Amino acid sequence: MEMDLSGKVAIVTGGASGIGRGIAEMFARLGAAVTVADIDLAAADKLVSELQVAGYPALAVEVDVQNAEAVDDMLARTVERFGGVDILVNSAGVGTESPIVEMLEEEWDWVLGVNLKGTFLCTRAVAKWWIEHNRRGKIINLSSINETVPLAGEAHYCASKGGVMMFTRAAALELAPYGIHVNALAPGMIETPLTEEITLIPELRQMHVKQIPFGRFGQPEDVARAAAFLASEWSDWVTGHSLFVDGGMHLIGEESYLWATERAMMHHDRIPKVSMCWPPGALEKAGDRNVKSET
Repeated sequence: MEMDLSGKVAIVTGGASGIGRGIAEMFARLGAAVTVADIDLAAADKLVSELQVAGYPALAVEVDVQNAEAVDDMLARTVERFGGVDILVNSAGVGTESPIVEMLEEEWDWVLGVNLKGTFLCTRAVAKWWIEHNRRGKIINLSSINETVPLAGEAHYCASKGGVMMFTRAAALELAPYGIHVNALAPGMIETPLTEEITLIPELRQMHVKQIPFGRFGQPEDVARAAAFLASEWSDWVTGHSLFVDGGMHLIGEESYLWATERAMMHHDRIPKVSMCWPPGALEKAGDRNVKSET
């Protein structure tokens, strides 16, 4: 039996780029009608035009997932166009790199607002519609390996993804009596616009590849395949689960790249003089002859 989403309608937030785009394209190829919902309407329109030229039904909607009215409009337009919705993918996500002591309150609010509040608002709207119309459905939340693996310099991002993990579990428990599945995908290092600043710095790229047992960065299509499984009938006995899609990266952990970035920028005075922040021998190379590596 082949995987098939024919006759299904999916909303994919953050669907115009990166992982969201990969999922939207995959769902369309598998037969679903797709609403590409994104804060960047021009990018969403471009993708929808490409899908429509290929013969796939698709709709572009501008949405700020932090805004409840915008989320309600996204749902209403999808129902008006396609007659309903069967799958919600909460893929909209953002991140910044900031030490806690330098992090702006606005950064914290933005990352938690998009990644966690946005997931809640979209889930609330769609689940309420399903319950009111006696419909079943599947929700797929985009978490990260950082739901359990901490990163220095990304406390707000880690907090948001840890929140997504627990929200997924609580929502799965609460919504199961209505026939609604709620699961999460936890990607590792995927090559997307969100990770360009990491993958373009040679030291960071090499550092991350060494932490991936399969020895390569993931691609959006890797995550899209897992999303297709969670959206299909093949996962009908799965709920409340976070599926790691990371080439095994979570088995090793993830080295914090805050200090690696500072090394690449030659900001040695900003790096704590302890071995966890430096590779073996690098303290001496940085010019501090009085501090020795413990390794």
